[in-house]
Amino acid sequence: MLTRRSALILWIGDALLLAAFVLLGMGTHATLAGPSALARFAAFAVPLLAAWTLAAAGLGALQFLPPLRWRVIWGRTLAAWLIAAPLALLARALLLGADTVVVAFALVTLALGGGLLLLWRSLYLWLAHGRL
Repeated sequence: MLTRRSALILWIGDALLLAAFVLLGMGTHATLAGPSALARFAAFAVPLLAAWTLAAAGLGALQFLPPLRWRVIWGRTLAAWLIAAPLALLARALLLGADTVVVAFALVTLALGGGLLLLWRSLYLWLAHGRL
């Protein structure tokens, strides 16, 4: 069973991973330079982290109860991500004054962000609890 401490560690890892995901995207699109780079980072990272935290907490993705099975862990993580990512993309579009969300951008966010979360959370739970 995840304790409050391990749930906090899991969430901190989630937050660091999502921040790295945003930085990776910014680096890929050459938007890390310039005076507004921090504002662009915040415009995506803050909504993404807020949406993830709300969805993960609401769907129990931060509190796995025994038995710790990969299907439960992955299912809750994916369910929370499938809610959080679109919400974050919509919030980002609103913050930036965009009329739409580019479909390719949304698909990459869903696939890559979700895959990274699954990898990190599986690794953490395997290392911290010795089994999945």
